[in-house]
Amino acid sequence: MKPKLLCILHRSPPAHGAAKVGDFISESQKLKENFECKFITIKSSDTIGEIGKINFKKLYLVGELYIKILYNIMLFRPDKIYFTASVRGIAFYRDVVLSSLWKLYQKIKNVEVYYHYHTKGVDNFIGNSNIKLYLSKFFLKDVNLVLLSPLLANDFKKIKTYKQIYFLPNGVEDNFTEEEFKSYVEDKNYADINILYLSNMIKSKGYFEVLKLAQKVKNTNYHFHFAGGWQNENDKKEFFSFIKENSLENSVTFHGFVNGEEKRELFMKASLFIFPTRYENEAFPLSILEAFSYGLPVIVTDEGSIPFIVDKRSGVIVSNLDELALALENTLKNLVNKETSYYCRKRYLNNFSLKQFENNLVEIFR
Repeated sequence: MKPKLLCILHRSPPAHGAAKVGDFISESQKLKENFECKFITIKSSDTIGEIGKINFKKLYLVGELYIKILYNIMLFRPDKIYFTASVRGIAFYRDVVLSSLWKLYQKIKNVEVYYHYHTKGVDNFIGNSNIKLYLSKFFLKDVNLVLLSPLLANDFKKIKTYKQIYFLPNGVEDNFTEEEFKSYVEDKNYADINILYLSNMIKSKGYFEVLKLAQKVKNTNYHFHFAGGWQNENDKKEFFSFIKENSLENSVTFHGFVNGEEKRELFMKASLFIFPTRYENEAFPLSILEAFSYGLPVIVTDEGSIPFIVDKRSGVIVSNLDELALALENTLKNLVNKETSYYCRKRYLNNFSLKQFENNLVEIFR
């Protein structure tokens, strides 16, 4: 008889990193081959802009989630529980309340609990608050942590009530066979420079820094492509006003939120991927992994686990956003070529494919 696994996780929509990972986990055939699985979706926000905000609907959804978890614990009686944990804000307090269910369950059954963290910020959230520290210790007591890389372990330095830490790098879908990728690289025009920013259009993720970079180099033949959903209308208006005021209409294209074939075409057309994020919860951006899967070098910051993902042969890491223009020059000179494309692809296959992620996840649960 297979062990019973209850997964409580985010799923799309909205399409953020944790939801994309949750979508894959809930569809994993290897997981279902090894465990008898049940899945409960953590519903809270319909759009990226709603994340972190409180309303009556969210309170209702918390109550609904509590009842679903209680029902499944009582009737399904899982041997293992997987939970996508939040690091801060109202979502953290929600998680503390929900955890009381499996903590009571642990008193009557030897069940392994796993908290999967998709962002960073636990240490900053606790700060100097004794109450937050106490609640965090309670929340993490006798559970296993699943972190995206060793660079994030220091986030839990104030809390020692957990059992064990596992490291599970994210993975993304492979859109090529090896023959298709080889044909794509050999036919690629490396002289036609297209620079891609593809992520949520949240200012701290760096899209406006990329737009200012486009203004600095507008006398070149470089073309900048932006794709993603807006967090608010004011940012959207500012973005298009900047394009108009600086006459960037011929060198900047905004594609909106993209998926499927449209997203694939943008990655295939791109010469490099740029993501100068300073988002406070940035931990392990899936978009960088997607860029690698298409053989693209990257220009990124040293935020979260990014230095774990990117090495000197696959991209340029900047610590100061004023260095973006120089980073672009160096990337175009040294990394936009066939050799780098094959290297980035190999780095993806060896470390960040969905197959690798799936194998690692199953081994953690075993």
